[in-house]
Amino acid sequence: MSDWKKELKELLERTPEERKVRPEGPTRIRGFISDIVVPAFEEIAEELQEYGRDVEVEYGDRTASIRVVKDGKEEFYYEVRIKAYQKLRFAFPIAPLRDAEGKTYRAEIHLRDRALLHDVTNATKEEMIQYFLRYYARHLTWEG
Repeated sequence: MSDWKKELKELLERTPEERKVRPEGPTRIRGFISDIVVPAFEEIAEELQEYGRDVEVEYGDRTASIRVVKDGKEEFYYEVRIKAYQKLRFAFPIAPLRDAEGKTYRAEIHLRDRALLHDVTNATKEEMIQYFLRYYARHLTWEG
């Protein structure tokens, strides 16, 4: 069963009260790492190995990374980190992940040498794969 079909099934099987309960920021964002980012990275890793790359996927509560190694040297490093910000005083186009203290949480992309400040908090697994490919392609273009 595809991911969206599973998600729809789980949603419809919940009671109205269960549907209203939404985890707070840190809990929900950890779910983003484990449910979206890590499966995307593992799928990418499996495919890259078909092209002779060694790939390491590492993750924790607030971070997930994928490291691509070619011929014993790191070719590319890509990471999604959860970062907490103090409550901002203007409206967001998308509801942010907030905790009881008012901190807002975002999932952001980082490369080995810099933070991209690209907010991927609401991305799907497929979008995470596309983001990786976009930055990997840029890296390979400039490295060549």
